[in-house]
Amino acid sequence: MFESAKPMRTTLALLFGMCVAGSCMPQEISSAASAQPNVLIVLLDGTRADHMGCYGYALDTTPHMDALAEVGLRFDDVVTPSPWSRPAFAALLTGRYPSNLGMGGEAEHLSAAHMGLATVLADQGYRTSAVLSHPYLNPNSGVGEGFESFQFVVERSAWPKGLSAARVTDTALDQLDESDGRPFFLVAHYADCLHDWAPIQGFEFGDPQYEGPLAGGLGMSDLLRGRHTWQDADLAELRAHYDSELAYVDTQVGRLLAGLKRRGLQENTLIVLTSTHGVELFDHGGLGDSLSLHEELVHVPLMLAGPGVEPGINEVAASLIDLAPTLYKMLGIEFVQELDGVPMQSLEVEGLRILFAETDRIRRQRAAMDERYKLILDVDSGGVRLFDLLEDQREVRDLSGDSAYRGRRILLESALKELVGTDD
Repeated sequence: MFESAKPMRTTLALLFGMCVAGSCMPQEISSAASAQPNVLIVLLDGTRADHMGCYGYALDTTPHMDALAEVGLRFDDVVTPSPWSRPAFAALLTGRYPSNLGMGGEAEHLSAAHMGLATVLADQGYRTSAVLSHPYLNPNSGVGEGFESFQFVVERSAWPKGLSAARVTDTALDQLDESDGRPFFLVAHYADCLHDWAPIQGFEFGDPQYEGPLAGGLGMSDLLRGRHTWQDADLAELRAHYDSELAYVDTQVGRLLAGLKRRGLQENTLIVLTSTHGVELFDHGGLGDSLSLHEELVHVPLMLAGPGVEPGINEVAASLIDLAPTLYKMLGIEFVQELDGVPMQSLEVEGLRILFAETDRIRRQRAAMDERYKLILDVDSGGVRLFDLLEDQREVRDLSGDSAYRGRRILLESALKELVGTDD
């Protein structure tokens, strides 16, 4: 894991108010509120956990999200099952790995046969809506199944790009005002951090003395063309631009949460904040999403706050596929379809759990992660790399050829073939 966050997929502690193997959370919710709680998912896109203050980042990029973490339950060790938006969102909604949804490459879509959170909650009497800000999450992709309202506020133009976070918040607040007596399930999706980073006035983090080629920001294509020429100062400026956009998104998330409170809805709303995936800023030679399964792309933030959630820190390994079954358990909903995820309330305090990440978008890759090690497989070439996430948080030392780690490599390779499917 990142140096600023927990370095292990540990299974040593559950430091939160959910019962480990029981069902205390639904009772806590039902006793805390007279009606079924609302559910708000603040879904970030391209947000790295290691650039957030509550995950140890030194700069003040996310004060509003940090404040949510203070009053809620922050999960230190959560991974996404995919390093790009559409399969990650589908997995979050359904509790299934992308490969088990038939999703991975750019052409695949979510089948209506895979029931997601919106469909299930609509059947429970919820008013379901989503506000989206990335074209990959369009209705044709299938991820809009079950949503009564599925609105786009995308503003993408030539460089410099348009920002959409304020429009997401405006539209989400409008949705909150459309109350019809039913509890709501609302997804507010913020994608400004995903690509084409530029400094935003009032949110500057760069070196004021910097006068290099990235001073005003550059588009993705130009950044990639210069990838072999960027110096340390240039890369620091790139990270500063990313931080600038993250800080801007944070203010809009803060505005949404303030609007929720101002409308008297906070007390009976379960708030989830997470990200579909992170982003690479030349950490391993690439830029953006989809390119790898390294930590800067697969380690994501996750926070829960609201009725029945005790504030604290959770250090047990989890995945975004666990979110749907966790919400079902919290809301007392019986769900009979097969899930790959498990309710976080039911995670064992001790024991080995292997988590997976996968992508077929640019090249087919799979990763298996236990409490300490990660194995990354290139499906087409058969090449593997093994990393010790405790001793090598930046994943620079490949241990796959070291005989001392042969047993660990075999274990993770076998898990990949059995649980994710890599021999197709």
